[in-house]
Amino acid sequence: MLNKSSPIPLYHQLKLAIEELIDSGEWPADTQVPSERDLCEQFDVSRITVRRTISDLVSEGRLVRSHGRGTFVRNAPLTKHLLPLIGFSEEMRSQGKKPGGNVLDFETVEAPPDIVEALGLEEGETIIVVKRVRLADYVPMAVETVHLPAKLCPGLRRKDLENRSLYETLRRKYDFVPTHASQEWQAVSCPKKDASLLGISARSPVLRVQRTTYQQDGVAFEYLDSFFRGDKYVFHAELRMQ
Repeated sequence: MLNKSSPIPLYHQLKLAIEELIDSGEWPADTQVPSERDLCEQFDVSRITVRRTISDLVSEGRLVRSHGRGTFVRNAPLTKHLLPLIGFSEEMRSQGKKPGGNVLDFETVEAPPDIVEALGLEEGETIIVVKRVRLADYVPMAVETVHLPAKLCPGLRRKDLENRSLYETLRRKYDFVPTHASQEWQAVSCPKKDASLLGISARSPVLRVQRTTYQQDGVAFEYLDSFFRGDKYVFHAELRMQ
């Protein structure tokens, strides 16, 4: 029960009480929040106080409104660490999620000029292009397109990457050890086709990640172009003064 004699405003007390319900797991992710009337009765406050509190929590991303359905506890976004260099599967396992990857396209083609430059290839060399939807606990999280020099991956097959880690497969089959990468990321509007694959609206905000990855001998073996759902990821990095 809230303390009406406290100098702390009631709406702030209510906000703290609801946050405690969420953080304790009593209101888990995707739980529908009780109606305004029920919250008024439960906490003995006015509807104005409830509305202000709910609006604040929606603005802060703790709750989400669904038109025609009500207000729900929002899923906490996954944290994507920029360091160290690990693949999607390893990242998901580290957060207690089951990783997956459905292969949409797998083809061998002549490398276009931008990929020739990114991977340090000769003009006319071929690459393996793999497009996958990456999953965490069966939920689409990212659409990634990987470009691999065909000469470095002889015998690589589509089934080698179906619901399997690319880096683990390359270590096992070709003894690749990723050692460093050059990566760029930016906020963009999701292309319509990729938005459909991710289950989001066209032009929704996504994080585009482009990365060239190198193995232990300094040779580039991967150029990655991915779209990560903006509502499912928080990018994290620890920065230090030099």
